[in-house]
Amino acid sequence: MFDTKGRALITQSRRVRVTRLWAGLATLAVASATFAVAAPAASASGSNTLTIKAGEYVYQLKGSLKSGWSQIDFQNAGVENHMLAVVQLKKGVTVKQLKAAATSSDNNAFTAIAAPGANPNGVAGFPTVLGPGQKTSTMTQLKAGHYGIMCFIPAASDGKPHVAHGMLKVFDVSTAKSSLKPPTDGVADVTLSDTAITVPPGNPGRQLTAKITNAGSAGHTFDLVKISDGKTLDDVNAYFNAFFSGQKPAGDAPGTIVGGIGEIDAGTTAYLVQTLKPGHYGYASTDGTAPNDDYGKGMKGEFDVK
Repeated sequence: MFDTKGRALITQSRRVRVTRLWAGLATLAVASATFAVAAPAASASGSNTLTIKAGEYVYQLKGSLKSGWSQIDFQNAGVENHMLAVVQLKKGVTVKQLKAAATSSDNNAFTAIAAPGANPNGVAGFPTVLGPGQKTSTMTQLKAGHYGIMCFIPAASDGKPHVAHGMLKVFDVSTAKSSLKPPTDGVADVTLSDTAITVPPGNPGRQLTAKITNAGSAGHTFDLVKISDGKTLDDVNAYFNAFFSGQKPAGDAPGTIVGGIGEIDAGTTAYLVQTLKPGHYGYASTDGTAPNDDYGKGMKGEFDVK
């Protein structure tokens, strides 16, 4: 759990998802659903891309976005885990103001800088936590406006959230209309309900494009983890539970966070574009509070990539 200074922005429920992801990973081991795409990897038409490169403790942004379908390319070039926590802000809010709110102990700090009508859970459809050396892409629909991104992962040096070390940026989505159109061929259709994740049968290839539709009544996530050889999901669970509680587990992490979508709002669709190396993977939604969280409701599964 992040300390109280990390709770002032987006709301606590969004940020603790980072911890809950690992708290429930051990339950993935009992799931057997897998999914496949017979066609080659799909490609979108048009262009509207923002590239975000993360390191210690900075974001580098390239490109600009128009309103509508938007592609977010997220690369972790650092040696620590990094994340994108995205919020819609009032016009003109600066990085300095955003950092002050993010590190404030005042739970109303976000209200003063949030755009009118902004989702208190943050902006849906963006990539989630990403392990060192990993890349992922998502496609989501964005409204015109002013946005902020932050990383709340605890730093290896002092345990403070990365945002406290200056890992945050602001960017704008213009009122111009995007020409990007999501792919239609070679796409794996994944459906989230409030109790299950439904995927096509079989295992995916190394190039995965998934259309993820949330048919449930609440927001859900879609997270991907690659399990290290010789390790189990229990090992991953124990390691990251300790890590996100501020401890420093011994040895290397027993798994790598390779991608996913941090939140998909009810009744909406987002796309995940992912290159997968051979190995064993787990996927899940990470919303809710145990024991009645999405894990316990069956929103999980595993698959292999050859």
